[in-house]
Amino acid sequence: MRHKKTIDQRGFVSCITLSGIILSGVVLLLIPGILGATQIKSRIITDMAGRTVLIKDPVEKIVTTFKPASLCMLSLGLAHKLVGIDTHSKQDRLQLSVFPDVAMLTGVGSKTMGINFETLVSLKPDLVILYSQKDGLALADRLIALGISSIVIMPETFDSIKKSLRVIALAAGELKKSRIIERQMDKTLDLLSQRLAGVPQNLKKTGYFASSKGIFSTTTGNMLQNEIFNAAGVENVSSHLTGYFQNISPEQLVKWNPDIIVLSQHMKKSENQRIFDKALQKVTAISQKNVYRCPSSIAPWDFPSPLSVLASLWIAQKIYPERFSDLEIEKKADEFHQAVFGKTLTQMGGTLSDTVNNETDYHVTDHNDTDN
Repeated sequence: MRHKKTIDQRGFVSCITLSGIILSGVVLLLIPGILGATQIKSRIITDMAGRTVLIKDPVEKIVTTFKPASLCMLSLGLAHKLVGIDTHSKQDRLQLSVFPDVAMLTGVGSKTMGINFETLVSLKPDLVILYSQKDGLALADRLIALGISSIVIMPETFDSIKKSLRVIALAAGELKKSRIIERQMDKTLDLLSQRLAGVPQNLKKTGYFASSKGIFSTTTGNMLQNEIFNAAGVENVSSHLTGYFQNISPEQLVKWNPDIIVLSQHMKKSENQRIFDKALQKVTAISQKNVYRCPSSIAPWDFPSPLSVLASLWIAQKIYPERFSDLEIEKKADEFHQAVFGKTLTQMGGTLSDTVNNETDYHVTDHNDTDN
């Protein structure tokens, strides 16, 4: 006697009527036809939000809805499967260098500005990769209801970036490349651990990260930048804060007195010049000229992507130069980009772009704290 089973898009198996075989997470639906049984191969996976999702093979058409997912797709060598992408990625210099056709893909909106649901659905994707914040989970449920597989990734730490790569690769049926990228990330983190071993706790440096919003907008202990500092052997002065970017006062920055200040690559020049305000000259990082922009010119290393481990290596070299005197960060960056994206940073036309201004231009100004 044949038993009929159906599996809904949430991955649940219910006894109704059809013949189904589940082997090692693989579902085979045998549908009788005139010329014999038609075999539909599917897989059940769990995404990073804990959702059980049915993936129907083959997965040929994929849509990403935010830049970390798009960067993961490119690093996994899956760009050719993209039929839609977050709108911001269509203008991203790194992605354009790796996969020029990204400019021709349909933009579906962004996490910040909102996703155009109708445009996304019109692309008839086999898989949609979503974020967990804002309306991400609600969108995932709406897609499931339409029979479109969707997964949620949450890349906010080194480990969760690696897990995001595994989840995407598993959903796409392409696990091999994810292991290569993970090894590259681990290789960089192992180098940091070896070089920073033995740094006494009382001699550890302190750091402050300023977001693109301005000098007095900083990261918290819940954010990727905190882990970037930790891996670099640097104590984040704002690690006790929670949530996402938080505003502080100039007085608080002076009180924290960090040894190094890292500015977002996307901070406006008019804003990053505020580090030269007379009121901030007591800050060690500023007086010692240890203020930098986070690399690179084509893709910020403090962004959730495999590149984030390079930010830790770059910071560690800046703040502990004696432990990395033989290391050429540009060469390491080229090697990493080649392994992950198939092109070096140099070949992509990228540079570190980490200076705030030229040494000869370093000067002190007297701005009012309310100037913008």
